[in-house]
Amino acid sequence: MLTTRQFADAIGVSESSVKRWIDAGRIAATRTVGGHRRVSVEEATRYVREAGMAVQRPESLGLLDLAAHARRKADEADPGEMLYEYLTTGLAAEASGLLMTRFLAGASVAQLVDGPLVQAMTRIGELWRSGPKGVLLEHRATEVAIRAMVRLGALLRPPADGPVSVGGGPSGDPYVLASMSAAAVLEDEGFRTTNLGSDTPLNTLALSVETLRPRLVWVSVSVATEVNHLRREVLGLADRVRALGAVLVVGGAEVDRLSLPKRRPALYVGESMAELSAIAHGLKQQPGVDPETPRAVQ
Repeated sequence: MLTTRQFADAIGVSESSVKRWIDAGRIAATRTVGGHRRVSVEEATRYVREAGMAVQRPESLGLLDLAAHARRKADEADPGEMLYEYLTTGLAAEASGLLMTRFLAGASVAQLVDGPLVQAMTRIGELWRSGPKGVLLEHRATEVAIRAMVRLGALLRPPADGPVSVGGGPSGDPYVLASMSAAAVLEDEGFRTTNLGSDTPLNTLALSVETLRPRLVWVSVSVATEVNHLRREVLGLADRVRALGAVLVVGGAEVDRLSLPKRRPALYVGESMAELSAIAHGLKQQPGVDPETPRAVQ
């Protein structure tokens, strides 16, 4: 939790201004036993984004990753190129700082994933072709990307009464980042998420649907093994999801190999996190009604 002085120092305003904004209801805060106002980092992040303010002293917010990226003086560099450099050289703080900086400047998580993260990871996914050193770089870069997404996700706090979502990657799919990214996109849209992670049997996912009663279920297919079997499993899951009044969103690098029907009730297939975000937004706008969106994503 931040004091009003820390928050004011971070954004370069007077402490009295922050107190006035809190008292006006523009910033949510709690009070200590002694009556002092306290603001969570997540709430501070929300206000900075919505107000279009710049963070001048990130260390006051406890966001040292922002400072690590800022020291690189990389504001004018292509973000995808810069993120690729950070990931391949193992600079975890700088990588998360880049994502946080753009997030605080107003970019959605979907835009960050579809943009610099996909740009960087597409190149990183080819490094193994150069031999053992390339494999080493790819594995390290992927781990750094995961850490960066975890840190970015720490800035998100869906409302306690937000709709529920659950998802993961199917059996035989070892990739963590895609499903993690989908969960972060949904949290940015105000969903409370349960990410079951990679290599999740779809019957386990179906059980979680019956237990958690989500509004949205996602399956991220980065690697499609036993394609015909996986296709049958996905279609069966779609039927179970539909019966419970939810929707299933399927995407990922190899989703096209499944040849899923493009128009089937409660099933959406797509290519970008922007589509997932749009479907989630539509579900929030019309609770209990399937959005009129023909496609969706990972």
